[in-house]
Amino acid sequence: MTQNTLQKKKLAIGGGVLTAIGLLTCEIFRIRKKFSALVNTSVMDYDTKRPDYIYINYSIYRESLRKMQEEEQSKSKTFVNIISHPIEKWWKAMKHSVAWRLLQMAQSTDRHDRIKAVRQLALVEHLKSWDYQHLAQLCDARTAVSLARSNCDLRWFLAPRHLGVVRNPRALLKDIHRLLEDVQSNKCAAKLLQKTFGRYEFQEVAEDEEFLHYTRGLHKKLSTEMELLKQIIDVLSHLSEYRDIAERIICMGGLMHLMDIYKIFRDDFEMKLKICRVVANLSVCSGRAEDFFVTGWITVLAKWTRDEDMRMCVTSAKSLRNLDTDDASLCLYKSKIYPLYPLWRRKKRPEVDVVFVHGILGGVFVTWRQKEGAATMEMRGEGIIRMSQPHRKSFSEELLDSIEESIEKFEGIDRNRGDLPEDWEVVYEDCPEGSSPKASGPFSVPGDEWTPPDLKLYSNCWAMDWLQESFPDIRVIGLNYDSTLSEWYSKCHGCGCHITRGTVESRAREFLEQLVEAKVGDEGRPVVWVGHSMGGLIVKSIINQALTHEDPRVQNIGSNTRGIMFLGTPHRGTPVAKLKQHMQMLLSPTLEVREMEENAKSLLQLHSDFVRKVSVLSPGVEIVSIAEGLPTNVTKFKLSYHVVTESSAKIELGDFYRLNEDHLGICKPASKHSFLYQRLIHLIRRIHDDLRKGPASPA
Repeated sequence: MTQNTLQKKKLAIGGGVLTAIGLLTCEIFRIRKKFSALVNTSVMDYDTKRPDYIYINYSIYRESLRKMQEEEQSKSKTFVNIISHPIEKWWKAMKHSVAWRLLQMAQSTDRHDRIKAVRQLALVEHLKSWDYQHLAQLCDARTAVSLARSNCDLRWFLAPRHLGVVRNPRALLKDIHRLLEDVQSNKCAAKLLQKTFGRYEFQEVAEDEEFLHYTRGLHKKLSTEMELLKQIIDVLSHLSEYRDIAERIICMGGLMHLMDIYKIFRDDFEMKLKICRVVANLSVCSGRAEDFFVTGWITVLAKWTRDEDMRMCVTSAKSLRNLDTDDASLCLYKSKIYPLYPLWRRKKRPEVDVVFVHGILGGVFVTWRQKEGAATMEMRGEGIIRMSQPHRKSFSEELLDSIEESIEKFEGIDRNRGDLPEDWEVVYEDCPEGSSPKASGPFSVPGDEWTPPDLKLYSNCWAMDWLQESFPDIRVIGLNYDSTLSEWYSKCHGCGCHITRGTVESRAREFLEQLVEAKVGDEGRPVVWVGHSMGGLIVKSIINQALTHEDPRVQNIGSNTRGIMFLGTPHRGTPVAKLKQHMQMLLSPTLEVREMEENAKSLLQLHSDFVRKVSVLSPGVEIVSIAEGLPTNVTKFKLSYHVVTESSAKIELGDFYRLNEDHLGICKPASKHSFLYQRLIHLIRRIHDDLRKGPASPA
């Protein structure tokens, strides 16, 4: 074969190969084009950033722009706008600058400057939302707490991080188990740890399942873990009452774990309320405001202070008060102390402390309710104990009221005058049936001072709502404790450790320690006590222990006592305690029930010591004792019984009255014109008048 033939053969093969490659490439391109027409593959290119364009009709845009320019020019030609437009521009530029400078002052080293600046910042209402958010990013922990306690706009606070994303409950349980193991040296912690996690098997969580999007179906999918988290909140609520454990919980990241639990249960009110109590217990740890701030709890607490439920509102306000180091009176409210009034920061220190102590099976948000009225079901519906929110008048309403007041004053009309003529007299509906010979009133009100009660308004806590109207400069505190009739209940719920400290003396000792932290009776401030049933016995024990204590701060609580109101207090015991003892094998009554047996030695000794010590206090203590005049339905079988007899409720000191109420209703006034409430007002007013007069000159 010649060389020329070989070259032709190679060219033919090469041409064939190139042709085949070309045909194959063309076919691939054609198939890809058809596939692209069916599926838009560009959506997979999420890593490639592309510019986004909005195409508009240029002629329409040009016409709209021309009209806008004409409108602006016509506005600017008016005389008013020639003056107001520069002022408006100047005001918009200045208002953010003023708030920014106030924020700088609020973060200064001088405490008085900080308080003044925060007070002004809380009044700021003219900023846009983005202005608030910009300033919120510049806030520190101390300023955020101060603003939250000043009832400011909630836009001052940044939302907690990743609010729409929740931690996988299985991963969260591992961290909480590790936290509880760290504090299991405490007997309660070890017992509760075993009881809660005894049968639970931990599961490994993949890295991509560490966080989940919040959905309502999450509770059904992980029902076992959800129930376990509910038990853990009960455990933390008990353990956080111990100061050392509360410190360890914060150090181990407990605040972040609580925030994760809150995100999971943010639609469950009862769980939020329990979490709020745990946070309140942790807030007593000094110097921890920064931890609450960075975990987002200041924002949540500020929001909860506006909640319609009284328990949530008061408990969150209590937490913020504990974190506020700039308040005029540096005090702490521990687990069993609830500040009912004031909830917000005040300029002046309170002049009088009024302390309410409930009885067995009662509570600070249960015992001091108004007597059942027309609005009761509405105010306590759906399991919510509603706050009595006063109507805030708008500017136009206030203006109209001021005009009407001016007209009435010009015409000689007293708008504070009652609905009846002045020669009328209205006797209080719960006027006492019997009283001691020297007992004083008031028993009635003149017609020109009487106003009919508003049936649409109902107070779930008259101690909180009514007293502040009569005495804006007092402090109202509620003591709260758990109690039960049977030890079986305590053994089935939790560690049952509070059974051993359930006596009157031990409860009073525990309260006394917490009252010192709350600075009750501090710097000579008068103290008024109101005790219902067993609460009155606790009051007597508190005063007895305070007067004999070595610490002068504790002594102040007893020596500054100026008034006591006993409501159905069994000074010499109650026959119901003996009734319960007959059922001891069935009920296994607690110490607090057994201790209140009629003529019990401990009660008689407590009363004897109280009478002896209070009699020597100077100036004298005004004591008011009120007994029940009606029997109470003790059981579900409608068995009527006088829980506290008149002879047991009556003591040889002060005034004594018997009301036509049963044991449960004796602490619930029907209205502000109730004898019960007016007698308390009369007692506090006398103490106020004594303060105005100053110390009595020596004889």
